[in-house]
Amino acid sequence: MTASIINHDLTAADAKAMQQMRTVFEGQPKMALTPETRPVFDGIMSQAPQPDGVAFEQGEVGGVPGWWATPENPVPGSAILYLHGGGYVLGSAAAYRNFVGHLAKRAGAAAFIPDYALAPERPFPAAPDDVRAALDGLIALDVTRIAVAGDSAGGGLALSAVQNTAPAAGRIVGVVALSPWIDMTLSGETMTTRAEADPLLSRESLEGAAVAYLGQTSRAYARLPGLGADLSTMPPVRIHTGDAEVLLSDSLSFAARAGDAGVDHEVHVWDGMTHVFPSSFATLDAGAEALGHIGAFLADKLSPPAAGKRVLVLGATGGTGKAIVRRLSELGHQPVAMVRSPEKARDLEAVTVEGDARDPAALDRAMAGVDAVVSSIGTPASPIREVTVLSTATKALVDAMKRQGVRRLVAITGMGAGNSRGHGGSVFDRIIMPLMLRKVYADKDRQEAVIRDSGLDWVIVRPSVLNDKPGHGAARALLDLSKFHGGTIARSDVADFVVDQIDSDTFLGQAPLLTW
Repeated sequence: MTASIINHDLTAADAKAMQQMRTVFEGQPKMALTPETRPVFDGIMSQAPQPDGVAFEQGEVGGVPGWWATPENPVPGSAILYLHGGGYVLGSAAAYRNFVGHLAKRAGAAAFIPDYALAPERPFPAAPDDVRAALDGLIALDVTRIAVAGDSAGGGLALSAVQNTAPAAGRIVGVVALSPWIDMTLSGETMTTRAEADPLLSRESLEGAAVAYLGQTSRAYARLPGLGADLSTMPPVRIHTGDAEVLLSDSLSFAARAGDAGVDHEVHVWDGMTHVFPSSFATLDAGAEALGHIGAFLADKLSPPAAGKRVLVLGATGGTGKAIVRRLSELGHQPVAMVRSPEKARDLEAVTVEGDARDPAALDRAMAGVDAVVSSIGTPASPIREVTVLSTATKALVDAMKRQGVRRLVAITGMGAGNSRGHGGSVFDRIIMPLMLRKVYADKDRQEAVIRDSGLDWVIVRPSVLNDKPGHGAARALLDLSKFHGGTIARSDVADFVVDQIDSDTFLGQAPLLTW
């Protein structure tokens, strides 16, 4: 994983251009972030030249209005969600569409710019609620690869949305933030040390915007951008910020936190540049170069896999296993089902291999040419007899994967395994678990221990109580269970999440609990 701050020198041409800009702003008050300045701000942002080969269309995603910017031949199944800046008070999708259109063109993917709620008319939490609705809307449109990007307040909103939007876990492949406003307390060192160098923003203007946006809400509230959040499950992040702006500390502090959490990240610091300088790509060398970096990153993350993978599924004839096989087929993968009874697999769209999951020879046959393995092995409730099939089959599977050189394992256990015990709700924890499932879950614990000690690239998935209802198209993937006490989830939503983990590293080496 990358963990770096990358510094970029100021070119002679940019030094001249920035001096000219400073001459224009000299003696002028810094722009107030108030509703009265919205036309001025939109006028500035709309000066970006219109890109060739990009179509613009007003639309609505998840009930949130906005604009689509779609390049020619966009990558299917991919989209950028771009959150405009403006201190939560200014900005519009229409004003940003040309700038975002250039990003979309370089990324080769359609971009949606939502007109999310602005303060003071619609204060917090209306903006993050709109972002969550837009993400859910993209998922409902069957977008399987989502990049979230934004600038200034929109950059902070993008980072916090990814931290707080578990339904899109596994589908968000990257985050881009330009000069993000992350620290709502405005306590960064550069609020003081860059105050004179920054011709655009000040502590006072940001404080006024924060008051309009938050009112009496605590600035430490979990859904707000912040530097104390758990970053461990974040997808790759790329930040571009100027050296001459008061919000520089926000990006540098994020880099330190992301490095500690093992997040794939790069923070690009551009000498002499001011707030959201990439929007001036037409006049600044640094802006054009930064836009090129961003476009290449987005293009890489939003590109589909070169070819479908061959995936072995154990437990393929169960309800969840069948849903996993269907989802694999829908996404162009080749499922291989290892089954004890071919009769039960007649309706599966999969290559079938007959055999027992505890038989090394059968596992070796099934593993031929496989890129990844999904284990959906189950066993009936057993209140009396000891249960060992889950752990013994998993041990045999791990050994076979090592013999065959297969690294990726996604294994389903269940709510109540490991540290999720005691979080199933009163009926599950006090009645169902001790009376019916105690011995099954003792073996699930042994199963998880085998996986954790395997040395493979693994994800353990713990669904809450399963049902056969229509899926929501999304699930919450929880690592912090302190506030969770029981839930349910559709098998189809579990299947969607499990299949996403074949290519995603978001939950690698972790055991998320899935619920609605």
